[in-house]
Amino acid sequence: MAMKENVYRLYPNLGYWLMLFIPLVFTGFYFTYFTKLDFSPTMIHAHFILMGIWMGMMIIQPLLIRYRQVRLHRSLGRLSYFLVPVLILVTYWVLKNGYATQITSLESDLAQGIAPYTEAEGRIVIAAYNALAFTYIFWLIVFYGLAISFRKQSSIHARFMIAAALTFMGPTLDRTLFFWFGLETLGFGIPVETLAFVINDLIILILLLQDFRKGKKSWPLLIALGLYLTVQIGYFTLTKTPAWEEFVNFILN
Repeated sequence: MAMKENVYRLYPNLGYWLMLFIPLVFTGFYFTYFTKLDFSPTMIHAHFILMGIWMGMMIIQPLLIRYRQVRLHRSLGRLSYFLVPVLILVTYWVLKNGYATQITSLESDLAQGIAPYTEAEGRIVIAAYNALAFTYIFWLIVFYGLAISFRKQSSIHARFMIAAALTFMGPTLDRTLFFWFGLETLGFGIPVETLAFVINDLIILILLLQDFRKGKKSWPLLIALGLYLTVQIGYFTLTKTPAWEEFVNFILN
């Protein structure tokens, strides 16, 4: 039987570990955002600012628990009820606008006879390109939703928030590897985004094994690991299919 956990000792250094995402954000978005500040659309700025606030909250919240500022932790947490839905909506707008631009470019290339694909093939390629964003947004929505659902059960809440925080890994690490090191694959045709997937899986697995060893609540991390792995399998097997293209077109068009 799992013993009741001391919330102050649950993950005392989590906030400090999450600070590692700060340099990853800078390196990952240096070429695509920081060097193009004067040319980025307003909604891109809004998306980046909202994401920055969300990351800041993810760092501060566990530190507030560490230093026994529970009331402030709860008050700040309530702001996320507004922040996260707005962040999701703005992210959706960015994806929708980007998708429309990509489809328009494809149609222009087809009209000029310079497209390397047929229209059907091009749409599948575009849908697959957007699959990674869908993947991380899905994880964020699910794990944040679960964390809020169990906000009154701190041990469960904290574990789902860790799973939500790990959604920063892909967008930052993938861009860093691609734009700074020119990596599209890790070798042997393995996509570069696989590294972030594996790191996230290993982090959850290590925490899960610790829970098993200490007899603590392990089912939240078991769910998190299962959902991470399931979606990753779907990402590698389904996102280059006509069915996925139809789904993306329905959502974004």
